[in-house]
Formats: sequence, C-alpha cells, structure tokens
Amino acid sequence: MHTFSRTSNNPNLTDLMEENDIWINPKVAKIWGLKNGQKIWLKNQDNAVSSFPIKIRITERIRWDSVYMVHGFGQTQKELSRAFGKGASDTEMITQVMVDPIMGGTGLRGNFVTFLLDEPIKAVES
Repeated sequence: MHTFSRTSNNPNLTDLMEENDIWINPKVAKIWGLKNGQKIWLKNQDNAVSSFPIKIRITERIRWDSVYMVHGFGQTQKELSRAFGKGASDTEMITQVMVDPIMGGTGLRGNFVTFLLDEPIKAVES
C-alpha cells in the first residue's frame, strides 16, 4: 500500500488500513503466550527497539521462523499525523544491509527481531 514513506500520510490509504500489525505463527505465539490484538515492541539483533508498539495478528499465513508487517507505519514525525505512532516502523528494525558485491543490489532480510512484552524504558534525553 505504501511507497517508501511518501504515502504514509495519504488519507485514501489510511482509510484502507489505519495501523499495521505483526503476523506471528501460532506455534511461536503459543511458546511466547501471545494473544491476537496484544501490543508488543520489537527489538532487533543490534538492540534497536521500535518506538511504538504493534498489535499481534496470529496467523498460519506466516512461517514459524519469520514475522511480517506492512511498511509505512510507526512514523516518529508528528507532522505525519495519520501514521505517527500507529503500529511499528519496519525501517527502525533494519540495521543490517547486505550489498551484492557484483551488481550493488541491497538485501534487507538479514535482520532478526525478538518480542518485548513490556514497554521498554527509554533513555532520558538531556
């Protein structure tokens, strides 16, 4: 639905989907004790934590070793009023980018996340 972050504040697209959710396989949800609609935060392999929580969608439509969420949500700029704080930003979780040495294409799927069930404590800016 979204093309980069250029369409995040588009009212027509917001009418189709107000907020993203994270798809989690039932096997993983059972192990973690997760419920549909529950909000969690994400943390990646480099300790990057999502700025906002995301709702869980338990579904067989995702492999047990993967998660999925729609791009364009969880914006941190308040001016993007339709996407600000709505779900989590997949971009925040991408800290590892692999570059093909021959053609220069980038791979973003080498990042891993875990779930934080409680709101993470944010460092106080001074």
